Amino acid sequence: MNRQAKRVLEHLMGPTGSVLVHLLIIFALIQLVFFESGGHQSDVEVIIMEIEDANLDELKKELKELKEIQQVDVITPPDISIDTEVLPEDVEEFDSTEPDVDFAALEVMDTVSSPLVIRGFYQGRSAGGRGKALREHAGKWAKYTEAAVVRALEWLKANQNEDGSWDKENQAGMTGLGLLTFLAHGETPTSEKYGPTVEKAIRWLIDEQGDSGQFSGNVYEQGIASYAVSEAYGLTQIPALKTAMDKGIQVIVSGQQPGGGWDYDYKQTPRRDTSVSGWQIQALKAAYIAGAEVEGVKAALDRSIRDFKKYQAERGKFSYSNDPDEGSIGMTGVGVLCMQLLGYAGDEACERGIAYLNRQSLPVDWEAKGGHDLYGWYYITQAKFHHGKDWSEWNSKFARAYTENQNSDGSWLAPGTEADKGKVYGTTFAALTLQVYYRLLPTYQAKAVESSTLSDEAEEDEEDLIEVI
Repeated sequence: MNRQAKRVLEHLMGPTGSVLVHLLIIFALIQLVFFESGGHQSDVEVIIMEIEDANLDELKKELKELKEIQQVDVITPPDISIDTEVLPEDVEEFDSTEPDVDFAALEVMDTVSSPLVIRGFYQGRSAGGRGKALREHAGKWAKYTEAAVVRALEWLKANQNEDGSWDKENQAGMTGLGLLTFLAHGETPTSEKYGPTVEKAIRWLIDEQGDSGQFSGNVYEQGIASYAVSEAYGLTQIPALKTAMDKGIQVIVSGQQPGGGWDYDYKQTPRRDTSVSGWQIQALKAAYIAGAEVEGVKAALDRSIRDFKKYQAERGKFSYSNDPDEGSIGMTGVGVLCMQLLGYAGDEACERGIAYLNRQSLPVDWEAKGGHDLYGWYYITQAKFHHGKDWSEWNSKFARAYTENQNSDGSWLAPGTEADKGKVYGTTFAALTLQVYYRLLPTYQAKAVESSTLSDEAEEDEEDLIEVI
């Protein structure tokens, strides 16, 4: 190589060599990074912490913290799965107000975890769950019933007392029913539209509860309020609600009679009452699946089944009080629903009760004299829904009557003798009945209920109960 060529090569290798060396170093670093990230994934340590019983004074802070949870982005499908243009044959002349509910909103999918805890029984409380349940169980009535529910929620929101309660009489019971109506729709303190309404109702109930656990001296109100607080805890996991739930449920467990029933004022007398028992059982069931830590809850539920079976007439009718022959269609609805909720849907007594209901002519008529009422229809509708068979016939009957008789402001007045109980009573019972499609997982589906096997505690005292029964 001559001197000139050598000089040119040295000139080129100077900067070029430096660049090549740097490129090689960068390439090596990139390879090292990819090798490390590809061959090892970061471990995530999950720490499960036990939450101690919270003081009720902390409720305000907990609710505030829940509100600060990051808003969830949702994905809305491009089309609506429910066909809102086609009506069933039996509603071609139906003239109820066209609903103003957005059914697309019923098909959202949460992309991150929500404070709403959906557990088995409550899986229909999410937006997507409601849409799915309405398609499966409401049929072509879905657009009318859900629109009626939304109008009812708006009315309840507008007519809530400033302190968070509803009505002026039987406030604990009415507030419990109001809260249950919002919870049935999946509304919690974090809900964008109804969050403040739910939060105020929860605050009022907790403030109203006495140190002994009593929400009210009335046995019905105690059952309903405890039911509402138990559902609220099951859906939100707010620690202060667990404290209130356990205290309220303890009153119910302690007030049960040895034979398994309940009576007015939790009296320990020979008289028992099916209607009173219905609300205690609904509260206990909600508390049980929410994780109540009250000794004897499962045993109390098991004993209640014995009580129902004892006071059923031969043809399937359940008694109101102690005489099986004094039963009614409404009380049969109570008995059947409670047995279904506790895992006894296939029991002979429950089947007899359903057969009795199916043999009756059950008009859903606001004008009929001597007809039934919202209280009875609340139980009968749920009993038929959870039975599953012949549901469509009853669905068309009650869905039409309820949506046709809703007031223009979104409220209801109960028919007949119940009309004097006011709009809060009528609106909550009507809305809760129309929410049957998604309020609870149908008990005929897998994992909807616990096994009907007696608890250990109930087995231990079975000999003593034989003498009572």
